[in-house]
Amino acid sequence: MNKKLIAIMSLSMFLLSYMALTPIVASIYNSFPNEKLENIQMIVTIIPLFSVITMFLCNPLSQKISMKNIGIIGLILIVLGGAFTYIFHKFIWQIYLSSILLGLGIGLINVISSTMISYYFKGEEKMKVMGYQSIFVSIGGALFSYLSGILANITWTYSYLSFFLALIVIILCIIYLPNNKLEKIDKTKEKLPPRIYLLAFISILFFISINVFNTNIALLLENIGYKSDTSGIVTAIYTLIGLIAGFILNKIVKIFKTNTLTVACLLAAIGFFLIASKNIILIFIGSALLGFAFATRNPAGITFSANMVDKSKSALAIAIFNGAGQFGAFLSPYIINYISNFFNKNILTTFTVSGIFMVIVTFIHILLNPIKKGDLK
Repeated sequence: MNKKLIAIMSLSMFLLSYMALTPIVASIYNSFPNEKLENIQMIVTIIPLFSVITMFLCNPLSQKISMKNIGIIGLILIVLGGAFTYIFHKFIWQIYLSSILLGLGIGLINVISSTMISYYFKGEEKMKVMGYQSIFVSIGGALFSYLSGILANITWTYSYLSFFLALIVIILCIIYLPNNKLEKIDKTKEKLPPRIYLLAFISILFFISINVFNTNIALLLENIGYKSDTSGIVTAIYTLIGLIAGFILNKIVKIFKTNTLTVACLLAAIGFFLIASKNIILIFIGSALLGFAFATRNPAGITFSANMVDKSKSALAIAIFNGAGQFGAFLSPYIINYISNFFNKNILTTFTVSGIFMVIVTFIHILLNPIKKGDLK
């Protein structure tokens, strides 16, 4: 692995760094007994909402300043986000501010790391490197969730110290990344294909469902008698399974081709139903299926999006795909909780509803599949 790739993969480890908050949702909820559950869940969901802002800023920024510097700015914002709540956590708005900083930083890294892969690698090698990225995203998510679960045994505010790992990656980026900028977009060329927007719409639906795991798994495990360290292990399983998905991503795409994202949605639906069983072994298996689905769908979807357009518009296409997903993640608790509360307020019902919702997303993929053979190149 060359030095440039090491830096890009190190950056990618922070795409799921917000998983550090997943094991401590229940602990934060207990620290603010007068707050509604939805207000506590916003600590997690506000991150993807604000990441959308910087995702769409990435394309114009990368034509003015280097992709390297954009990545470093993103890492600095993540460090500031972690430091703020570690120091200030008396009021809920202080934690929201921390999540905003984390979201802005993750948004920059999300798009720019994938854009650098599309910029520096081509063809089958690009899909292979996207697989590597999925591996490092999973390692990062597992690292942050597990470390957070351990630190939360002291107190949940210590979990925010995990974001200081960004300081190491800042050094790697300074040393190993070149100072390339993206080419300016030729406005005379054709507009983005409508399929980009269809894929983005389906991405919203996918994340409305999949983000239920991040905002509710700690609450479910506490409900059935487990502590934050168990939540950290379950979340680590969710992210670590991405290692397998990353290693075989190229083969998965070769087998399922244009139906790759459809299969991922189906696996996620099964995962939700298993978690709703309340059996800890089935929860482990269900979390693994969800993680495999996420780690397959996201890098494959990013690659398909970039392949739909010319090189100068790749960052914009990736931003639309990722931004739509993050918007769906923000909407998740409001939509899924509303539907669940219509039946009852049992946390298990939330996971059952998410499974049914994901089945619907699977059928939409089957009927309106936006991926064409040319997007596999």
